[in-house]
Amino acid sequence: MQKMGSINKCLAFLSGIIISLTVIFYSYSYILKSQLLEQGKNILSDLMDATVYGYDVIESLNNQNFTYCSDENLLAMRKSQFESNDIRDIGFLENGVLTCTTGIGILKAPINKSSYDFMLDGHEFWFNHKLITFDRTVQGIIIRKDNYNLVASFQGILSEHRKFKSYEVIALKGEKIIHLFGAPGIYQKKSTSSHPYFSSGLLSHSFESCGPKELICVAIVQPNFSEFQLGPVFLILMFISLISGVATLHAYQSIYGYIYSTKRRIKLALSFKGIKPHYQAIVELKTDKVIGCELLARFEDHIGPLYPDQFISVVGELDMSWLMTEDLILQAIDDFKDIKITNKPFYLSINVYPKDINNGNILKGVELFNNITPNLDVCFEVTEDEELHYSKVGNTLEVLSKSRIKISIDDFGTGYSNLSQLKLLDIDTLKVDKSFIDEVETGSIRSTLIPNIVSIADKLGASIIAEGIENRLQVDELLKMDIKFGQGWYYSKALPLEEFKHYLINNSDYKFDQ
Repeated sequence: MQKMGSINKCLAFLSGIIISLTVIFYSYSYILKSQLLEQGKNILSDLMDATVYGYDVIESLNNQNFTYCSDENLLAMRKSQFESNDIRDIGFLENGVLTCTTGIGILKAPINKSSYDFMLDGHEFWFNHKLITFDRTVQGIIIRKDNYNLVASFQGILSEHRKFKSYEVIALKGEKIIHLFGAPGIYQKKSTSSHPYFSSGLLSHSFESCGPKELICVAIVQPNFSEFQLGPVFLILMFISLISGVATLHAYQSIYGYIYSTKRRIKLALSFKGIKPHYQAIVELKTDKVIGCELLARFEDHIGPLYPDQFISVVGELDMSWLMTEDLILQAIDDFKDIKITNKPFYLSINVYPKDINNGNILKGVELFNNITPNLDVCFEVTEDEELHYSKVGNTLEVLSKSRIKISIDDFGTGYSNLSQLKLLDIDTLKVDKSFIDEVETGSIRSTLIPNIVSIADKLGASIIAEGIENRLQVDELLKMDIKFGQGWYYSKALPLEEFKHYLINNSDYKFDQ
């Protein structure tokens, strides 16, 4: 399995942090959007309710039919003001001229009516109007109908919404924006009465909404996380980010490990016939002519290649050995269906797992070769890395013995085989392991065992193939030991079909039909 690099680990860790912060931000943004939308609606609703209340106050006073600024009239006006938190002043007008107010009483100099800003529901409105009352300035919205007006500051209502400190309430007079309350400049005219506007940023969120007829609008700007203490928030975010980074790294490593695992890659390859046959020439040592080949499995996917010692044993662990062997057999049958011979069949050696002899799957292979061209001389190579259960495979061995398929022992001398067991297998070929061949040049103790192997082969009536030949000196020594056949990189490595065909045609008497 490929190892996960340091860069990928860092990227996975950072991705976890970024993802967690993004999720936190969008979750916070969603919640804040709901809060701002609700708050905006509440502000507009409260302003409208206060305005309607002002209408009712004016209507109630008008219904009392006072004709001049009497003490009774002032008392009624002051009583109405006292009952409201947002009415700062009430005035009485005679013939359109303001003659008294609750704040000053009877005016020394009556005030003539000025042009109103707009008319709504039969009431005249003035914005940002200033009234002098004793020693302070009162600024608010003037609402007037018939003989009465009132100054509404709405401070009582707006104080209920002080959770959001940065806001602005405005009035629209055509294209003109009239600031009413809050911080000037927040409203940007991006909303309508039917479509509130919301935007989110890394530093703040903003919201705009307008009331009916788009006369009054409210805008709110909320700095991100300003409702919390920044110190604890930072620590919490850092903790969550680190935990998310570690969790993401762990998850990524698990996913990475699964995707790049040898077992998964092999399962996919076997599902899509991704393990391919390569062919290594088997040569007659005396003439250097190719007499056959050994089929060797090769694996490569989009991740890269796996060497045989990395995947062959894993295939067995996955109980997919016969699936691979059968697929390779079918490919080999197709690859050599057009081979032409001169005097003897082409020798094709195919590796099989001992477990497929133990469980009888090997008999399926016998059936596969029943109707193939007689130009192929097929041999099953049995490795010695797993013990055959001779007591349980008698029928299987008998069928193999009667078939046209030969049996060879691969890597002989390194595993479980003994002479009595080899006789049961009806062996045709012994393949001498490369570890013996490597030492024939030096005359080591291990190499001195080769004549004994030759003697065993003679007793079995089997031929010998030397594996892993790498130079001419080894060939000469093997010939002295009466070994006739061999294979190895000295002649050719395992080749894909087309390259092997080219090598075979140039180094043997075999040809292929065009």
